[in-house]
Amino acid sequence: MEIRQLEYFRAIVDAGTISAAARNLHMTQPPLSYQMKLLEEELQVKLFVRGTRNITLTEAGRALYVRAGSLLMMADVTRREVIKVSRSATLHIGMTPSTVEMMVEKIAAFTYLHPEIHFDIHEGSTFTLKDELENGVVDVTTLRTPITLNGFATAPLVKEPLVAMGLPEKLPEAGSIALEQLSKEHLILSHRYRSYMLEGFEKAGLSCDIYYECADARTAMTLAQSGVGIAILPASLYHSNDPVQACAISGAAFRTEILLAWREEKLPEIAREFVRMVLGE
Repeated sequence: MEIRQLEYFRAIVDAGTISAAARNLHMTQPPLSYQMKLLEEELQVKLFVRGTRNITLTEAGRALYVRAGSLLMMADVTRREVIKVSRSATLHIGMTPSTVEMMVEKIAAFTYLHPEIHFDIHEGSTFTLKDELENGVVDVTTLRTPITLNGFATAPLVKEPLVAMGLPEKLPEAGSIALEQLSKEHLILSHRYRSYMLEGFEKAGLSCDIYYECADARTAMTLAQSGVGIAILPASLYHSNDPVQACAISGAAFRTEILLAWREEKLPEIAREFVRMVLGE
């Protein structure tokens, strides 16, 4: 397989047809079709079925689409790393949505000290950034607990409570909601909180109805704003101008922690200096 073939394949899937992909790639259709024929012959699988209007991916095609995305991303990272060696240094920093404001302040301070440094900033969920850290896409990233990390250095930055967020009519006016009452509601939460929340309810002798699960806290907040349930989210995600109300949870001490995580081995010295500055060392 060639990188070019994987780029062509994803372009075809994204465009929906070979002809549309050819136009987007500024090339004619025959050589694009030929490259897909070579790719299918090499893999000995059929990647997609050509319909009258759109292509339909086979199971093998769907698997290749996902893998090709990762391979192309790594190829791009490699290209940028090689370019970085011949130019000024670049720091690859990951940020979860709730830590952007905090990290931007740190980046601004570091830029003042090192105006020659460039930054490649990645935003995403904790799981996405964990994968990027493990694959060497980012040097340093913020992550939220609970999370399992093996072979990486971490340091705590902020601890904060998890609170209930929902439309005012779904929450008590007292400013807190009892765990027993919460157990009767349709709950919305990020995937990583599932085991943690279930364990907390079980310790109190309660069950809970996790009605919606998602990868990103912003999605959970949007669902809560629609009125379909109550989201369990870090307190820092609440803003006074939000249409939802935030309530403390009584009867359980649900907490989350923001961690700074980095690759201890082969960490560029400039990235190590950035870590020290963020940690106030």
